[in-house]
Amino acid sequence: MRKVLYVPLDDRDCNYQFPWLLSQMTEGLELLRPPYEWMGFLKKPADREKIWEWLFEQAGECDYAILSVDTLVYGNIIGSRIHTYSMEECRETMDRFRQLKKQNPQLHIHAFNLAARVAAYNDNHEDPEYWQEYGYDIWRYTWLWDKKKRAGISEKEAEALESLQKKIPKEIMQDFLERRKTDRFVNLTSVELVRENVFDILTVPKDDTAEFGYAALDQMAIMQKAEEEQLMNRVYCYPGADEVGSVIFARVFCRIKQYQPVFYVRYSSLTGSSVIPLYEDRPLGESIKWQILSAGGICSETPADADCMLAVNAPGTCQIESANQKSGRIFASDNATNPEELLRYIRYYKEYYGKPVGISDVTMANGCDNAFMNCAMQHHTFDRIAALGGWNTAENTNGVVIAVLAIAAFYQEWTDFPELKKKADTFLLRALTADWLCQANVLRQFLDEYAPAHQIEPYFLREKEEESRKYFLRCLRSLLQEKLGGRLKGQKAILENIRFNWNGAFYYAVDVSLKE
Repeated sequence: MRKVLYVPLDDRDCNYQFPWLLSQMTEGLELLRPPYEWMGFLKKPADREKIWEWLFEQAGECDYAILSVDTLVYGNIIGSRIHTYSMEECRETMDRFRQLKKQNPQLHIHAFNLAARVAAYNDNHEDPEYWQEYGYDIWRYTWLWDKKKRAGISEKEAEALESLQKKIPKEIMQDFLERRKTDRFVNLTSVELVRENVFDILTVPKDDTAEFGYAALDQMAIMQKAEEEQLMNRVYCYPGADEVGSVIFARVFCRIKQYQPVFYVRYSSLTGSSVIPLYEDRPLGESIKWQILSAGGICSETPADADCMLAVNAPGTCQIESANQKSGRIFASDNATNPEELLRYIRYYKEYYGKPVGISDVTMANGCDNAFMNCAMQHHTFDRIAALGGWNTAENTNGVVIAVLAIAAFYQEWTDFPELKKKADTFLLRALTADWLCQANVLRQFLDEYAPAHQIEPYFLREKEEESRKYFLRCLRSLLQEKLGGRLKGQKAILENIRFNWNGAFYYAVDVSLKE
């Protein structure tokens, strides 16, 4: 049994649970995680000292480690945005990676460290307290400041920049800038650890990014250093965050198996690969290539040469929020897509090539495209595919689907591994339930209708958590029966439970099972 160490980005299912569930689809490989109670909760950081101690204790028995720098330095993803650590304190923590490698020279460390986001809205739930009043202003100011230096701004934009500079209190900007300075130091030190061969590969996901602003500047600094050190083949920087644990697990799996999966990518729209999704800074097709590369694979231009196919339901013009389905894009023709052709090709690909297919539904952000999913249901597509996703940002979705596909391709869709296949099919059911039925439907109903009518604060369910849970379960079980007939791939589909990470309706996680 090969053991792999894993320190997640935080305690949410997408980070703590998904990579472990992927490991359950493999044989001869065990993923070791810190105990859940050590992982913190929202703005409460993980117990770093216990996790570091655990790492040193376990490393001697492991060949690979997938490590979140953000967790080990700041306590979790939220900690990277709100911490008060000095640069010297961070320097001392980064030295621990050197010690870990020195004591365990056989350990291949695949690290990841986010380019911290600058959220473009007023809300302090996942950011410093002052983000409630000045969040959007800080984002806009830094965006304009960067654009002025690199591309130039209009007279109107210059006036807005000057106004924002006066509006934002100096002490708040100072706090923000000092933290960004420290975060960049950690980013650049991580690159140095690649040069020193402490890290085999460094992945830098760009969390909720854009063309201009501090996240963009951080990326430029990171990649400039990587280029100077001739490390471009070992430092990956692309949009994403919550999918990264799953993607790197797939990469480690491929390295252990000495396997390089070949992906054929097909879109529902002619221009889909060129659309820049919401919360991202580059065309969809480029990000998908990065996700495939990061997972240990390569792309093929032809289906015959590939081991699997990634079918992308992509917008032809622009990505919209799933919440706007009712008032926004109603028909595929409104967004220059042809989902019907993509679904027919999936059937053809499976019948002709017999290789695994995964669907990334990224026409919309934060939930599946109901029209597409209903059409897929009519085609019985869900019984043909190995993976599906349609949650949060485009790269959150793409990364997880690609990770599952890489494993499915190696095992030829688990033909000779029925127990592993059942784990994979259960993960598919989880995606159908969470990404489609919940995020694109029940969650919207809850936010728009149920929560206001019952005086529920979605970010802080508190004593309303059990009431909310019962509502979600009732609605989801009804939809499972309505949409899927309560079955998937000839098995009974069961929704066991729904949980709320961080006590918020937005951070739900579903527990499902398949029974004969």
